[in-house]
Formats: sequence, structure tokens, C-alpha cells
Amino acid sequence: MFESTPDVPAWVQFPRRTPYENMMVQFTEGMPGLVEEGEHADRSWRVYFDTDAPDFVDRMTDFYTRCLAVTEEGDVEALDTFGLSSKYAAGFEEFLAQLPGQRGSPVMLKGQVTGPFTLGTNLLDQDRRCSYYDHQLRDVIVRAVALKALWQVTRLEAFGHRVMIFLDEPSLLGFGSQTFITVSREDVIGDINEVVAAIHGRGSLAGVHCEANTDWSLLMETDLDILDFDAYDHVQAITLYPAELHAFLKRGGSLGWGIVPTLDRDAAAAETLPSLLARFDEGVERLTRKGFDRELLLRRALITPSCGAGGVLTEPLAERVLSLLRQLSAALRGELIS
Repeated sequence: MFESTPDVPAWVQFPRRTPYENMMVQFTEGMPGLVEEGEHADRSWRVYFDTDAPDFVDRMTDFYTRCLAVTEEGDVEALDTFGLSSKYAAGFEEFLAQLPGQRGSPVMLKGQVTGPFTLGTNLLDQDRRCSYYDHQLRDVIVRAVALKALWQVTRLEAFGHRVMIFLDEPSLLGFGSQTFITVSREDVIGDINEVVAAIHGRGSLAGVHCEANTDWSLLMETDLDILDFDAYDHVQAITLYPAELHAFLKRGGSLGWGIVPTLDRDAAAAETLPSLLARFDEGVERLTRKGFDRELLLRRALITPSCGAGGVLTEPLAERVLSLLRQLSAALRGELIS
């Protein structure tokens, strides 16, 4: 990661290492009332809220006590209770350990957290009910995600570089469907903005990564700074909301172009720098035809993989993706300078 993305390095997640690094579990440390059930080797293993537990009220009280200590008193020890341990995020401490020995000076450091909608719609209670529909549990999740983001900012900014934190929100792909028919647009925007406010409060940037044909107009209404989309397979999705995108860019927003493929092994093995440059240029051209300024789009572009590399890729393919990412970024910056 340091070799391939020296300007904006990110700490690495290892979802195959342990179930605790699964994105639906990795950021749950510090939440009240969670229990584990089953064996790791068994698909029945799960983490869920047990609101019927005898000590649930006491654990909720402790949770809100810690939250208030952070938000109202700036209590560092209380914030540490929402940190990432090596059990859940082996890559975080290793990232901090190796960072001082790197050559050059990064433009920014990147952290990430599972977003409140995705976490809330995947974490269940003891009766397998979605916790996002429980007002109390939803509030717990939003607050915990915000404090997880804040904790990362405080750890990363200590190195003297600006920080950005991404919210991973793949479940927003289903927003508006029958599955989430009772979830309002205002609820989703409000929850995301609460997390973004914690990040902005420390002078850091907030981005989001979503899948495929997400309703990007919803995210353009939030306070997010960066919208990271799958520009390899679904570039048309971002072009469907020209008015909202114009407003987003006008207030200083940027686009993360997920142009290097990670969801298809064959594509990850076959694409080259020239082919990706052509695909990126085609995507930019789609937007310029809708009235967007090409130079502005390039200046507000962050080049990223289309999704995570730990899903279907082998290690050599993941390394190839990162190599292509660096080459593509360098080529595009050369074009902008010229």
C-alpha cells in the first residue's frame, strides 16, 4: 500500500484473516449489548445485539456515559474505548508503525469505517430483526460509527498530515427498494451527516464508497466531501443526476473514480494503462456532454480501485491492481499539469 499509493496511503483491512475483520463486525468494538454465537469455522457464527440480556440496560448506560465524556468533555480515555484493537484491525497499528519510515510526505492519510446505514441494516438483534428499525439501536450504531471515525482521525492526524475517512455503504444500493421501504431519505442523510460532522470537527475530509447504481442524488445532498463510485462498470450511475452533481461540485465536492477493476479477476488481469486511460476519458466525456467542465472534473478526481481487493482477487492480482492504480494516477496528473 505504501509503495503503490504513497500520496494517500490507507491502512489495510484483511477480511480473510479472521471473522472479526468482516466489515459488519470490524467496527463493533465499544458497542453495548453485542454477543457472539457459534463457531468461527461455522457459517452460523454471528454477532448480534441481545436486548433481552439482564445487563443490557447497564451496558447501554455505560455506552452513553462514554459517548458524553468524549463529545462534551473531550475525554481521550473514553474515546479510546471506541478504538480499533489488533484483534479486529491488524492493519491499523501496523500502518502506524510503518508510516514514519516511509520516504516522501503523503498528501493525506486515509482511514475507513463501515457506514451507519450498512452496519445498521446488517447487524440484527436476538430475534434476527434489523437493528436499523430499532430507534435505540440505530442511535447506538450512528454514535459508535462517528466515534470510530473520530478515533481514527485523532490517531492519524498525529503524524502531521491531513486525514480523510471513508464510509463504506454498499447496502445503500438497496435503498428505495421494497426491503427498506420504511426508511426515509431524511433518516439516511441525517445519520451520514452525524458521522461526517465528527470528521469535519477535526478538520478532516469525509468520503463514501457505494456500489453500482446507488441513488447518488441522496449522497449529493449530504455534507460528504468525496463520492467514490464504480467508474469501471457503472459510470452511467453518476451521470443520472446532473443538477445535483453540479451543486455538489459547486460546494467543493470531489469524485472518487473507481476505475481499476477488482470485482472481476479476468478484467483485473487484462486491463492495461492505455485501456484504463481510455475508459476514464470516456467517463469524463459523458459528463462534459452534460455541461461539466473537464478541467474541474480532473482537478476534483481521486483515482481508486472499483471496490475492495480482498473479495475475489488473488494476492498477485491485488498487487497488479494497485500498480495500475499508481500508473493511472501519475498519467492523469501529467495530463492535468500539461
